[in-house]
Amino acid sequence: MNKIIKSYYQSKILFWNTIRSEWKAINRDKAVIEIFLSITMVILLAYTYIYSNQVVQKIPVAVVNQDATKLSRDYIAMLNASDGIKVVTTITDLQKAKIAYYENKVRGILIIPKYFEENIRSGKQTTITTFSDASNMLFYKQVLGTISTINGYFNAGIVIKKEMTHGKSYKQAIENYTSIKTISNSLFNISGGYATYLIPMLTALIIQLVLLMGIGLINGTQNEELTMKFNFPESLHKGRITPVLFGKAVLYSLLFLVIIPIQIGIVYTMFSIPVRSSLFTIYIFTIPYVFSIVFLGIAISSFFNKREDVLLFIVLTSIPSLMLSGLSFPAQGFSRFYKILAQFIPSTFGIDGFVKLTQMKASFFEVFPEWIKLWLLACLYFILAFISLKLRLHKKLKTI
Repeated sequence: MNKIIKSYYQSKILFWNTIRSEWKAINRDKAVIEIFLSITMVILLAYTYIYSNQVVQKIPVAVVNQDATKLSRDYIAMLNASDGIKVVTTITDLQKAKIAYYENKVRGILIIPKYFEENIRSGKQTTITTFSDASNMLFYKQVLGTISTINGYFNAGIVIKKEMTHGKSYKQAIENYTSIKTISNSLFNISGGYATYLIPMLTALIIQLVLLMGIGLINGTQNEELTMKFNFPESLHKGRITPVLFGKAVLYSLLFLVIIPIQIGIVYTMFSIPVRSSLFTIYIFTIPYVFSIVFLGIAISSFFNKREDVLLFIVLTSIPSLMLSGLSFPAQGFSRFYKILAQFIPSTFGIDGFVKLTQMKASFFEVFPEWIKLWLLACLYFILAFISLKLRLHKKLKTI
């Protein structure tokens, strides 16, 4: 019994010593402070500001009007009245439109064919040809989407006018044209804004990047200076590494207890990004996320003797983490190998849960599967961190 009590108090002392030692290491390392401040807040603020317009509007296009009739001019006026595109030039020569495109003056070209009005009035089908810059998917989608919408309205107007010339009322003409009435509702991201889509995912990804870089720098410094041996000599004894690991994890969890409300409270409020869950629920979900990243960072940093090497490795691995997170491409489109690989990256489940909580108004029980998976990753990386820290400390003692 006395051994258990003694072990408990020794672990307790080591736990608090770890928190104090790690906090001192953060305070005296300007690079770590800059990482926590600049990346956590400044970069998130900068990215949110860049995408604050939410949607791309008034994309410049050139119209090659080969018809030059009133109906073609009415069609161009409808294009200009839309929010998606803006007709910056109207010409009759396709070569001039190509030159404007290659000079990046326009992002799309639309050709109104000759006999446009004549074909429409005689009941013949006419063709609108569109060229859109597919090297940028946002431009491509907006140009084609806007033109398709305008074509739909323009066609409807022609059909309705023809129906009315046959003696039907406006109401009857509309009913004959639209046999199916569509009601479209956007869920969650109502405005279809890019910032509302991107920033919640980026917030969760930044937590991982900041923690890995900060822990990598601190542990890399400790590797260089051999301070671990003097800070935690008891940790070489059986069961003494556990308090060290949990001390580090608890400290960083407490740091993000402050950082996350600042991110959500300031950045999200400034740019009107909705938050549909309580901060308490978000933080409870974040705890295993932070733990898994902390243990992963300790395990990674154990393989390097210099802090620069740790930082370089983490920066290089941040790109695969970004790609596998589903931020740039839906995870459903990955091959089986990459789907399995993504399961071992904390940000995969962290982003899923964070987006569901902040944007989809999910309850804690609806993100419970992701929460459990994060705890499983935390356990896995705890074991790896335990083994790597044990080996590293044992090696340090032999070299001193």
